[in-house]
Amino acid sequence: MMQNPTFNQNQSQQILRLFANMMTNGWWHRLWARLTHRTAQLLELDETLCCSEVESSHYAGLRSVNIDNIRGTEGKANIFDDAFHPIKEMARDRWLSVAREKINGHTLPPVELIDVDGTYYVRDGHHRISVARSLGESFIDAEIIVMDLNRRIL
Repeated sequence: MMQNPTFNQNQSQQILRLFANMMTNGWWHRLWARLTHRTAQLLELDETLCCSEVESSHYAGLRSVNIDNIRGTEGKANIFDDAFHPIKEMARDRWLSVAREKINGHTLPPVELIDVDGTYYVRDGHHRISVARSLGESFIDAEIIVMDLNRRIL
C-alpha cells in the first residue's frame, strides 16, 4: 500500500513546526526566567545526591506522572530546560524522530524516572517528555525508581 506523499510532506512540516515552536517558546521561557531572577534549568541528580547517601532504592512500578512534577535530570540539563524545551539544535534529529512516531500513533516506551523525596529526575526519556509537552499532554507513563536518602551534613 502506497502512502500519500502529500500527507508525509504535511506531517513533516507539522513536526518541524512543533520543534520550532518548542525552541522559540523555550527561548522566551528562559528569557522570562532571567528577567524574574529565577532558574530555568533542570535540577541535576548528582547535585541532589552530593550531600546525601542513598539509603535504599527500589522499583516502584509503572505510573502515569504529571509532566509538571518532573523537575530534574540525570545528565541532560544542558540540552533541555526545566519545561523540557530543547535548548540546543543537537536535540533536533532525535526530537523529530520521537515526534514522528508519536504523531503516527505508535506507542512509545515509558520514560524512566527517579523519585527523590517527591521530585522526579529523568534517567531516560527527555525527548519523549518534550514531545508530549509540545502536543499538549499533561501526563506521561513512567517506570519509577524511588531513592531514599540518608541526609547528612558535611
